[in-house]
Amino acid sequence: MKNKEQQEHFQKTGHLINKKIQCNKCETEITMFGSNLENRINKFGTLWSLLDEFKCRKCISASKPKKAPKEKKIRLKKQKQEEIKNYEIPKMKFSIPRNVFLKDAPDIIESMSESGICLSPSYYLDHAKQCEGCAFFDDCKCALKAA
Repeated sequence: MKNKEQQEHFQKTGHLINKKIQCNKCETEITMFGSNLENRINKFGTLWSLLDEFKCRKCISASKPKKAPKEKKIRLKKQKQEEIKNYEIPKMKFSIPRNVFLKDAPDIIESMSESGICLSPSYYLDHAKQCEGCAFFDDCKCALKAA
């Protein structure tokens, strides 16, 4: 290994051969000099232990146990199932259709005017004599009717 050569060279000269230290596991060379080298020596204790035990970042992270990937939670949307309901539609009670003018049907005039509705308010409001000239005068039962 190259680190043994570094140790021998350091004993002879007092400095390393070059600025690179080899990883003991994968043999990749990592650059260390100046304060970085000094901090690493302090971390490992001595230069000898640094050269004997040094591992690069990739080897350190590879040796750590990997976290199991978190499973994504799948949210199931609750769908309301609509039941098919048969609604009973009430039968319509239709009145017998009549093509009649009001003045020709006195029973209709009486039933409408009993509730107090004037069938011809234009006569009632416009003329001085109330209900004068109204076509429904004879059959009208409105409370506004002037006798």
